[in-house]
Amino acid sequence: MLLAKCSIVQQPMGPVALTAHAKIEAMTLPLNMQKSVRFLRSVPKKYYAYLGVGLVLALYAIIFLIPKQVAFSYASKTCHSQFTVLPQLQSGNDQAYDISFQDVWNVGTVKLASFKTCFDTKMSPQPGSRIIGTAPFNGPLFRTLYSVTVPSAPSPRLDSIKPEVPVSKSLKVGMSTTDSLHDYQLKIGDQVADCTSQRSTIECDVPSLKLAQGQPYEYGLVRSFEGSNKKTIGSGSFTTLRAVAVTRSDVTQGQVLYSRPKTFSVTTDKPIAAAKVTLMSDGKPVDVTQSIDGNALTVTLAAELAREKSHELRIESIEATDGSTLIEPYVAAFTTSGGPKVASVSVGATGVSQSAAIILTFDQPLSKTKDITPFIAVSGGQASVQKRSDTQIVVQLASLPLCQPFMITVKQGALSEFDIPSSQNWNFNGRTICYQTTTYGTSLKGRPLSAFIYGSGGPVTMYVGGIHGSEPSSTSLMKAWMGELDRNPARYAGKRIVVVPGINPDGLAAGTRTNSRGVNLNRNFPTDNWTKSIKDTDGTHAAGGGESPLSEPEAAALAKLTTSYQPRLLLSFHAVGSLAIGDPGGYSAGYASKYASLVGYRDGTNTSSSNFDYNVTGGYEDWTFRNAGIPSIVVELSSYTSVSYSGHYDALWAMLE
Repeated sequence: MLLAKCSIVQQPMGPVALTAHAKIEAMTLPLNMQKSVRFLRSVPKKYYAYLGVGLVLALYAIIFLIPKQVAFSYASKTCHSQFTVLPQLQSGNDQAYDISFQDVWNVGTVKLASFKTCFDTKMSPQPGSRIIGTAPFNGPLFRTLYSVTVPSAPSPRLDSIKPEVPVSKSLKVGMSTTDSLHDYQLKIGDQVADCTSQRSTIECDVPSLKLAQGQPYEYGLVRSFEGSNKKTIGSGSFTTLRAVAVTRSDVTQGQVLYSRPKTFSVTTDKPIAAAKVTLMSDGKPVDVTQSIDGNALTVTLAAELAREKSHELRIESIEATDGSTLIEPYVAAFTTSGGPKVASVSVGATGVSQSAAIILTFDQPLSKTKDITPFIAVSGGQASVQKRSDTQIVVQLASLPLCQPFMITVKQGALSEFDIPSSQNWNFNGRTICYQTTTYGTSLKGRPLSAFIYGSGGPVTMYVGGIHGSEPSSTSLMKAWMGELDRNPARYAGKRIVVVPGINPDGLAAGTRTNSRGVNLNRNFPTDNWTKSIKDTDGTHAAGGGESPLSEPEAAALAKLTTSYQPRLLLSFHAVGSLAIGDPGGYSAGYASKYASLVGYRDGTNTSSSNFDYNVTGGYEDWTFRNAGIPSIVVELSSYTSVSYSGHYDALWAMLE
């Protein structure tokens, strides 16, 4: 060895003669080092061997006997930077962790070395430390030890959950640290929503729970490892946000749209963040765009909607800025109108006054700039036309004849307020009244006594009712009969019909059997058995028959009217009894029998003693037969107040034959 062979030759000061080696040593080594070198030269070689062995053992202990400290991570893979030779030969056997080698240096297919050792837990980690070792073939030598220290598991920050949460968004729960290892679930009742870890937050799929809006809920936060070891790590309560609601809309369910809209606006009770809208026309989608401004959602049409079609505005969803949503889609099925159409007419098809002011009401406002009256025509008589309001036209008849058919036509092309023309003609067929009204007297209280005459000539049949004010069913039947006559003038051609619906208007108004003076009008006629004192349904009345025959204006006027027309048959309607009674003369008996059979009544002809439990004196029907020579029938209806009209129509018509 160089140091052993070289020596330093000291010479006296002055010119010095040095060997070449000594010169180099003198120049490069400080004095202390020179002393150390001389010491090392003096040490026996065996001690060098001992030293080498000691160093190897120390290095082995450092590398293999002292555990490497590894901090377990919940956030990512747990690894330790460690150089390992031939990692494919390394193995370990640990119940808690699987060990793998990363960042491998390969030569061909041979893994010569790795630079990172990683640990994958096989069970839910428990806080504490655990020694893990790997060695070639899992043998006892060259075993590398690791001390894996597991901290406490991350904990949820439940105070991060707001008191009110939306049902449409994930619920975010803050964590003390990131946890990518465990699985989390939000449990509400029997329902469970999965949660995903996002850094130091977990997000739970609340929408999958389909919670009701505006309702309180109790929850639990559950942690598990690979589906096992489930544990509730926190619980609490929250209330779901109140649902967003539509408060106003330009179009509503069932609406008929008369305008030409370019946009539809919908307003909600909360600011809007997002919405999904569709518009359908006869089942086909319509191109629209949408915009949001605060609480307003505006839908803009690409083209005008087709007229007289069915449409549907459907707001599939609205999400408010607070995350609340609609409870269900807002749907408005509507139609677009055509031009103006007549929605109603102020008169019926029959019974129209000869000088009636007929009001046509349209379904929408009429044009304000163009005259609509040229589009309206009247045939069958003279009439004038005038606009009354935005939606009404008045057709004024000019004294048309009785029973005169007429037609009102609204021609196509009439314009609406939005200049939409009507697409077809509209016709109304009517007929003026078929009767003449005569006032044949007045009641004690000044009410008019009215008779209605149908037909222009021929034999007269007379129908009267309401002689007793407590029997309004008879008046109701007479009025219904008048409507039947007005609808069917052809059925009584060549005949005359006189109808007196209310003989006793004062009694009908007061609901009393008598007139306003307390006289039973059907006891005030000049028959042979007239008496002032009468026995009636409610007992004896000293002046119930009047002061004298025909002392009452109602009875006197009726007697005069009856004799003036001398009807071939008189029908007088009363209540109650469900029977028809012909007079003893025989002519009316057949009619009474027919009337009774058609309505299901009893025929009481020639059985007067058994029909009532009191004697009738001064009766109107007795007078017409016995004193005026007019055949008569008394019809006692089955109810004081109501009548089944349809059952009587056939019988009433049959009396004209």
